[in-house]
Amino acid sequence: MIQKILMIALALLLVSCGEEALDNTLQGYVEGKQLNLAPRSAGIVTGLNVKEGDKVQAGVLLFAVDSERAQAQLDEAIAGSAAAEAQLLNLQKGGRPEEIRAAEEALREAEAAYVLAQQNYERTKNLVERGVASTAKLDQDRAALDASRARVTEAQSRLAIVQLPARPDVIDAARREVEARKSAIIGAQTELRDRSVLAPVSGRIETIYRRVGEVAGPTQPVLALLPPDQKRIRFFVAEAVLPQVHHGGRVVFSCDGCDTNLGGEIIFISDQAEFTPPVIFSDNSREKLVYMIEAMPDDPEKFLDGQPVGVTLQ
Repeated sequence: MIQKILMIALALLLVSCGEEALDNTLQGYVEGKQLNLAPRSAGIVTGLNVKEGDKVQAGVLLFAVDSERAQAQLDEAIAGSAAAEAQLLNLQKGGRPEEIRAAEEALREAEAAYVLAQQNYERTKNLVERGVASTAKLDQDRAALDASRARVTEAQSRLAIVQLPARPDVIDAARREVEARKSAIIGAQTELRDRSVLAPVSGRIETIYRRVGEVAGPTQPVLALLPPDQKRIRFFVAEAVLPQVHHGGRVVFSCDGCDTNLGGEIIFISDQAEFTPPVIFSDNSREKLVYMIEAMPDDPEKFLDGQPVGVTLQ
């Protein structure tokens, strides 16, 4: 009985080897690594400029989300920056023009009073020397002259203080406020720009996840973009064939309706064995452990995502 079972197994093995010898083509398929594009901030989709299957170039506007709030934030940041710069300029210049004019007027009045006090003192002094006026009157005019001189000095100091800029620490604080306002403008501009999403690279629109009127966000992408250079031909080889495979090795592709002489280069070899995936329709190898291989096609535009492809090692 055991001998009969062994003979049957050997016969099946020979048949299997014969079938593989007749056809060296390995079964594979196109695997595309898509880019799921989403806005950085959540919002309602207000514009969708592409449809599934469209080929787009890098930098093309794909979609946009509502931007009213972002525009309002930018306007507020610009207004705040203008106010901060005006405040800094005012502190650097010193007092307001009205304050400076008032201080100048006070100085002129003090100087006029001083001139009058000096004239009165000189007149009284002459009268005292001639014996017409008393020395008490001279003392009063001398005191008035000294007081007017002090008022002139005070007015000069007041004008100088008004004309001086604010303290250095106050100016530094105002300058930091200006820088903060400028940073707020940059942030608001970035937020507004991020409401319109451009194609980061050229490629094909594979899937539209959300339409106009739906909410999109960082974890809610609007569409999937497949760049041509992100297409791989994924196929599987048995352990016995693994020594024939190496990085940089050349392979030939064949598929229904495809051009002839399509080739590519092996760029990935898995180091872990796995069962043949269901997508590979091969009853003879379904239960065998295989290794996944990925090859970069020379002309990725010739293949479609998910397309079955035959692979021949060179």
